[in-house]
Amino acid sequence: MELWKISSNMPRWTFFTALMLLGCGLDCGDGARILSIFPAPSISHQSVFRKLTLELNKRGHELVVVTTDPIKDSTLKNYKEIDISFLYKEKNYIGSVVDFRGKIDWYSRLSMLETIMSSQVTQIFSFPEFKKLYEPGSGEKFDLVLMEIFFSPAFMALAERFKAPLIGIASANLQLGVQYGIGDPILPSHPSILEMNVKGGDSWIPWQRLQNFIYSWRIIHYYRTVTLPKHKELAEKYLGIEIKDLHEMEKNISLIFVNQQKPISFVRPNVPKVIEIGGFHVSDKSKPLPKDLQKTLDEATQGFIYMSLGSNIKSNTLSKKTRDAFITAFSKLPYKVIWKFENDELEGKPDNVIILKWAPQQAILAHPNIKLFVYQGGLQSTEEAVSHGVPLVGLPVMGDQDVNVNKMVSLGVAKKLEITDVTKDDLLDAINTVARNASYKQKMMNLRSLLKDKPQDSLKSAVWWTEHVIRHGGAPYLHSTTAEEPWYQRQDMDVIAFLSVAFVIALILTNLILYKCVIYTIRAFAVHSVDKKKKRS
Repeated sequence: MELWKISSNMPRWTFFTALMLLGCGLDCGDGARILSIFPAPSISHQSVFRKLTLELNKRGHELVVVTTDPIKDSTLKNYKEIDISFLYKEKNYIGSVVDFRGKIDWYSRLSMLETIMSSQVTQIFSFPEFKKLYEPGSGEKFDLVLMEIFFSPAFMALAERFKAPLIGIASANLQLGVQYGIGDPILPSHPSILEMNVKGGDSWIPWQRLQNFIYSWRIIHYYRTVTLPKHKELAEKYLGIEIKDLHEMEKNISLIFVNQQKPISFVRPNVPKVIEIGGFHVSDKSKPLPKDLQKTLDEATQGFIYMSLGSNIKSNTLSKKTRDAFITAFSKLPYKVIWKFENDELEGKPDNVIILKWAPQQAILAHPNIKLFVYQGGLQSTEEAVSHGVPLVGLPVMGDQDVNVNKMVSLGVAKKLEITDVTKDDLLDAINTVARNASYKQKMMNLRSLLKDKPQDSLKSAVWWTEHVIRHGGAPYLHSTTAEEPWYQRQDMDVIAFLSVAFVIALILTNLILYKCVIYTIRAFAVHSVDKKKKRS
């Protein structure tokens, strides 16, 4: 029967409602049940994941979201949150992370992270509300497990528990151990490696690159021989089932969403199951600023500077020497300074400085009077600055922050300073250079335009891939055979070793033959000389 004939026999509102439902059915497909687990106690991580889960919910899927930062929106339907914000209590160590910079390398930090993450995994598995999901007889079923890839591999076992495909999601670039597990090429001296401050990548002197090589493989070895086995034990303990080796589960993960965008990243080769999704946490329309702050920024006719060290690094934990350097430098600027500072008061605060315990960052970056952004190099802050065309002064502290700031410097949109020994003169020079040299702003605007010029919205792409995995029960065709190869075959190390041994053997044999020839020649010459003397006598 034709649709128009049906419509003629029903009220108009009913007809349009039916059309809407039909459109949703054709577009969204059958709603799936998705378990999402995001254990990192960091709002910068959670903001990336939240946008995807909310969009999936709009598409008609039911979600159970385990998160440290629930949105607690009662209007959402089929969107249950399990609040694990208690994990923030263990983040007190972050306050002194600036003091660790330059004194402890990533490998040494791994044991610290391992202890912390194992504790957090234990707390989550033990949490009563979460326990109800996985304990025997719960009757819970899920069509997909979506989990954060960040030093908590035990949760991969949930895919085994629910017999569901697994998708990973990372708020920054992947760690070396995960790269190895999925078959990505290991590039120890590539500038994208977040586990180290890479040196010597473009140098012909091999010593630094050799150090990077050894260091990278030590990290991979630790992850595979310590982290994964330990988390397998934790998963089996709480799930009460025997699970596959976590190496195998990681290797066969359907795909991984990685918050990276080529124009603002050090581009590296990845296997097909790595899907870039960067930037969709950035708001299309910023929320209005508070009236008093709006008035202050509107009246800053010479411009203003915004400073924030992000959600994980607190300005109030900076040493007095470093804090005084900022205060003195800011006092000499002709601009207003908006400083995200976590205390109620700032001793010695200049008149041109306004401190805020919490700052509506995207709205501030969107204001037309902003000159530049002084920041710690966080990826989400970098994306927001580029999206609003704001040049940067970066003072990286940890994680991928050095990588992000280094990339911005290479693009000519930022200056980099070392936070552990920064001086007022360093700050003044960097701020004045970026604020007064129009090339920084122009290059940032060009970068902004480049970032927006892409064939498909990254959020739509992430949703499509998620639903694709649900429809097909995984994406095994994205699996790279390099993940099956032993480490020594991935970059032809066995071939190089064979050729090296063959070369050494050939060299030894050649030298031996030459030696024999020389000895024979010397002896022959000696005999010939003796024979000549005998003939003369």
